[in-house]
Amino acid sequence: MRSEGRKQRHRQLIKLIESNPLMTDEEISSALGVSLSTVRLDRVLLAIPELRERMRSMAEHATSRLKSLCADEVVGELVGLEPNKWALSMLTTNPEMAFRQTEMVSDYYIYAQAALLAIATIDAEMVVIATARLKYCQPAYLGDKIIARSKVGTHKGNKYVVSVHSRSGDREIFVGRFVVAAIDAHNNEKLGDEIC
Repeated sequence: MRSEGRKQRHRQLIKLIESNPLMTDEEISSALGVSLSTVRLDRVLLAIPELRERMRSMAEHATSRLKSLCADEVVGELVGLEPNKWALSMLTTNPEMAFRQTEMVSDYYIYAQAALLAIATIDAEMVVIATARLKYCQPAYLGDKIIARSKVGTHKGNKYVVSVHSRSGDREIFVGRFVVAAIDAHNNEKLGDEIC
């Protein structure tokens, strides 16, 4: 009976990590309703590395697949990338990112993380933003970890629609719909007026 409960908990833990590899042990503990030490023991038994190691491994893999930007051009840390499908980045906020005399993070950093993630998602040497539709949903505050996820929608010719959702915990911070264009830097190809 006890081992069946443990097997069920292990399956749930694996699903949680697969759906959100950036979950902390504390978040997993809360989601499963077990102690922190139980989560850590289960991770060891299942050979699931701790968050820092998972992030490092994901970042190395994602960066090796990055084509449209250099790794240091990405705002935040690129932690997942499936070219022309999706990407994931994490931005840890700090005092330099705040509006003057407030705890609120400047919208510039939120936009930059999302826009550069949209560009990084596309598997081409040169990618630019043709158009964007943006919505800031809630402010982000100092100390927040902003997780941005991009997803490629339709694509026509050299243009791709990329949506980006940025969250801090369970709060949605930003939503953007970008039309990006893969261009040949040597031909000076026009972006055109038509949208996917």
